[in-house]
Amino acid sequence: FTFLNALNSRAYLETFENMMTSKSFLLILVALGPFLCSAFTGVGVPRSVVSKTSLSVGPLQKLTKNKEYQTVVENLMKTKGLTKEQAEKEYNSYLENPNDYALQKGEEYYRSLGYKSLMDGVIGEAEKEGKGDEVRARIEEFKKQSKLKGLATITFFIVIFFYYKLSYVPPIVPGGGL
Repeated sequence: FTFLNALNSRAYLETFENMMTSKSFLLILVALGPFLCSAFTGVGVPRSVVSKTSLSVGPLQKLTKNKEYQTVVENLMKTKGLTKEQAEKEYNSYLENPNDYALQKGEEYYRSLGYKSLMDGVIGEAEKEGKGDEVRARIEEFKKQSKLKGLATITFFIVIFFYYKLSYVPPIVPGGGL
């Protein structure tokens, strides 16, 4: 460990410190905060933020893997008795976002059984199998962990904000006043 290494490490620390106290870094954190937090809170990015292109995944799949796409559409038409347009729309919505598609279909299924929501349906069907308490406990544990992760993320950003606020020293402009 030499004096030159010490100077270099100090330069790196100063560079990192300057980056941490710069307004652009704080702006980036504020701008990306909702995207970073969504992984921990279970809340996705609002649909208004997600851009929709004219060429979505479904039509792109239709162009690149036409044979596979047509096979799936034909199977949907046969099994569910849909028209070609309905089957394409169904498959395209699955390709766009498989998770939302599964949740939507689960919601529809449990509503058709007379439940108010997906969670009510899951718990109700688990009770029929004698596992209602176990499922309720798993759901509560999941909710508790999600809240904890969300609060930890929010606390992290609040701490960063206050660190920036307390450590920021405005530049002194010679001859400048208010």
